[in-house]
Amino acid sequence: MTTRLGPADAMALHTQTPTTPAHTLSLVILAGADGLSHDVLCRQLASAVPRLARFRSRLVGKPFGMGQPVWAEIEHYDAARHIHRATVPAPGGVGELAELTTALSGGTQHSRRPLWEAWTIDGLAGGRWAVAVCMSPVLAEGGLGVTAFWDTVLTGTPKAENFSVELGLGSAPTTGALVADMLSEMVENQITGAWMAADAVAATLNSARERLQEAHVNVLLGPAVASMRGPIPTTVFNAPLTQRRTIAFATALRADVELVSAAFGGSAANVLLAACTLSLRTWLQRHGVVPEEPLVITVAEGQVRVPVQLDDPVQVLTNMHTATERANLADGSDGTVGEADDFAKVVAMLWPWAAHAGMRVYSELGLAQRGAATCHGSISFLGGGIETLFCAGAEVVGMYTAEPLVQSCGLNITVTTHADSMDVCVSACPDNVADVDEIARGVAEAVDVLVAAAGRSPRGRGRSVVTQLASHGSRRG
Repeated sequence: MTTRLGPADAMALHTQTPTTPAHTLSLVILAGADGLSHDVLCRQLASAVPRLARFRSRLVGKPFGMGQPVWAEIEHYDAARHIHRATVPAPGGVGELAELTTALSGGTQHSRRPLWEAWTIDGLAGGRWAVAVCMSPVLAEGGLGVTAFWDTVLTGTPKAENFSVELGLGSAPTTGALVADMLSEMVENQITGAWMAADAVAATLNSARERLQEAHVNVLLGPAVASMRGPIPTTVFNAPLTQRRTIAFATALRADVELVSAAFGGSAANVLLAACTLSLRTWLQRHGVVPEEPLVITVAEGQVRVPVQLDDPVQVLTNMHTATERANLADGSDGTVGEADDFAKVVAMLWPWAAHAGMRVYSELGLAQRGAATCHGSISFLGGGIETLFCAGAEVVGMYTAEPLVQSCGLNITVTTHADSMDVCVSACPDNVADVDEIARGVAEAVDVLVAAAGRSPRGRGRSVVTQLASHGSRRG
């Protein structure tokens, strides 16, 4: 039985363009350890990664590209062919590491490129090492593939551990099997199209239900506060993307984030969202004009407004808590989740070459920039483990992931939690967003500001301390 590429993966793979590559870059930084070398790290990766079914498989296209490709396990698979070596240029800091990994992973995931590639990296300051992996969107799965990759490669003790091996996806199908699946897919697309038409008829009734749901949320929480309303501003984050990317790293302590969470209520994720908001405000102050309205950021719950126009860190934290609570209660009642699923289904019904050509035309004509701004970026959270991790016996001291950008939504912040750290990776297009490292550092500095606010002014009483963040940044520059 063949395993066909799913709608969401098909959309991510076929709609990428030279300016919107869809691969995910992730890396870990390792403390120096005796006996650590390229060969040792390569053996660790080559033995661990094949336990994941998709990572030891390939996509087989159908005749004339008529239908979505299917998965097939690679015969005599050798994971070592996907693993390369690299050296960070002196002085070997995180900045040089970010530049190197960005350059190594550049370009789109095309049919001639492996679905994943990894690099063992030396030359870091302090004798540290790094392991980086670049994976196709059909493997990344919105962060789930990244988590599965590191769960397989990393261990909870310095010694190797035993892991289960996922069942294979089957051998390469014959031409007859591909044609049969192609005909089956055509029938399924007809049925899917009929159901989508029926859903469109029911949309009118659903809109009434959504209005009732919104009223229910307003009853529970009240209407959105004034600082979280207003038109969506157009900023540099909505500018057309080029092929260039840049990433930057920073780290906040889990204990600091949890201290703020305990002092003011709300989750650790809300504290990080507030820290990101404060950092973006500071960056906008240095590089442009702070908009009078909040930005729109995509998070796990959907889209939330982040009040970069506010100058009080505790008020920002309070508003972010309210915004995410409203998003949780609404549970996608604005229709964005369903619309995204429907769009993925429509793309999956197109032949791959047609979807790719359509996206190229859409991108080259700049249609994404012709409408009003709807989003400015995304913030993701990965990990969550509290134990110390190891790779080939070396302790993991940093974990960072850069997720792909999309047109008109040109900022991504991914926070990876491990042990006592919350590592921040910011990615953007440098032709639109300069000094991305300032945003990354600003997140960590904003956590310090919130910690100070928690100790000096519980629940927001007293003088605002956000000016300390801006003044600290100006002194540094």
